[in-house]
Amino acid sequence: MPNNDVVYHLQLFDDKTNCYCLSDCLRRIFMWSKQNPRHYPIFLFMEVKQMFYEDLLTGLTGGVRCQHLESIIKQILQLFSIDSFILPEQIQGNQSSINLALKKQRQHQLYAHYTYEDYGWPPLYVSLGKILPIFTNDEPNIIELISTCKPFSKFFFILQTNLDLPYASFISISNPLRDEQLMIQCANNGQITRVLLKYDGGQLIDNYRQAKQYGIHIISTDSVQCSDTELCQSIANDFQSYSPILCNTVTAPSFCNRTVLVV
Repeated sequence: MPNNDVVYHLQLFDDKTNCYCLSDCLRRIFMWSKQNPRHYPIFLFMEVKQMFYEDLLTGLTGGVRCQHLESIIKQILQLFSIDSFILPEQIQGNQSSINLALKKQRQHQLYAHYTYEDYGWPPLYVSLGKILPIFTNDEPNIIELISTCKPFSKFFFILQTNLDLPYASFISISNPLRDEQLMIQCANNGQITRVLLKYDGGQLIDNYRQAKQYGIHIISTDSVQCSDTELCQSIANDFQSYSPILCNTVTAPSFCNRTVLVV
């Protein structure tokens, strides 16, 4: 039903969430953003559960369709103005693809040329208060929707694993211990990397340390109660609350200031 999409991880097994209705979750983000208009960019990750063990109804009725994605976009734009977002076409700019735009921008940066050329990732001072909408599912039917559902491809970045696709911008790293070369190549391509630390038992902390070493941009975990684990203690030590900026040790320029943002 429109405006009644339910937010959770896995039905029955892991349905804990801070807000159960998508409209409520979006409103919370909207209100916080309104109260903090100069906030750092928000990465808004969205995923429609479509496997039968994730969501029985969607799984048995053909999976995700364009109408589902259009409904989500409509709900988002009922709250946020389109100017609130950094969208794929802004990253592509006058280049033939997002992938090429990011590679070209990164090559310039490697030669200490940091002037923004109206393509690639925009500088922080023009990104404050903005939101980047990202769809996290790269199942075959979702990939097909990129070419057949224009509202979807125009609004969402796609988190996926193929570095060479024209729209490759956000890359999912599943195992930092195994994907060392992939992380290096992503850094060279100017792509944003995200690792999901799943229920990996003893390798959880090792994957985290490896991800940090190679400059992963976004680290998330499936773990719920972890306040007393080595992983959460390490994160608390590495990302102190009093430091407003943490420069990426792999990709940040030498002039990145860890404590002061001048705009």
